Amino acid sequence: MKLENIIDSVLYPIIDQESTGYQDLIKDLRQRYKTDGIVTLPKFLLPATIHSAVKDINSKLDKVFHTDGTHNVFLDNGDSSLDQDHIRNRQLATKVGALAYDYMDPDGGIIKLYTSDLFCGFLRDVMELDELYPLADPVGACTVNVFPPDTMHAWHFDESTHSVTIMLQKPDKGGEFRHTKQIRARGQIDEKIFTDLDDILVKDEEMKDGNELVNTLEFEPGTLSLFSGSTCLHEVTQISGDKCREVAVLCYTTVQGKRNSPEVQKLFFGRIVD
Repeated sequence: MKLENIIDSVLYPIIDQESTGYQDLIKDLRQRYKTDGIVTLPKFLLPATIHSAVKDINSKLDKVFHTDGTHNVFLDNGDSSLDQDHIRNRQLATKVGALAYDYMDPDGGIIKLYTSDLFCGFLRDVMELDELYPLADPVGACTVNVFPPDTMHAWHFDESTHSVTIMLQKPDKGGEFRHTKQIRARGQIDEKIFTDLDDILVKDEEMKDGNELVNTLEFEPGTLSLFSGSTCLHEVTQISGDKCREVAVLCYTTVQGKRNSPEVQKLFFGRIVD
């Protein structure tokens, strides 16, 4: 399947990466990414690609693994030297489903896009990276987050260097993507970030008219989002209505051969696969 049959290559001319249109696009996206830590590209996928992907996902809902538990914002085992209610260890409730990479259609538009060298080069150019590779994770490389009604994803940082997502199906209500600016260096876990996190979470609980430290992003099906998920705290709010929220998550890394930790595999896919 050719890239021009998957994405709107007129609106986003990423196929000819020597063209003036491509260079202008990269210049604009780079600046926005540097400033906000996130950029969105509406109508990136063609309608036929969206339709085909959603149809395939909805035929495999029985294969979705549902997480119903808690985690800290770092998605790790915490620090036993600190109190359990310390922000380093504080547990937040998450309920979300995930369709693993090995259940995705290898011939579908989402996987063809994920494994495309042109698309990877485009991402590398936007984020000004020398190296970028698909995640070498047999279950978590490219997945779909499926949010049925009454589910949500609590505040967290991603393990992957950068987060690339595509909205495929919106819920009837809720499912808002909320995020901060880049508030830490990748991998930073220290007193400064603890203070910042306490401030964000406490304000978020107390503020009834919105938290000035948090932005809300609403995007339509087909929208591509590039996001510094390892440095920007983010969450998905509770879903309601009859339709699931379905978002493709395309994971890349700057270190070739990297995969998710066993803890993350177990938490979100229900199994540990080497």
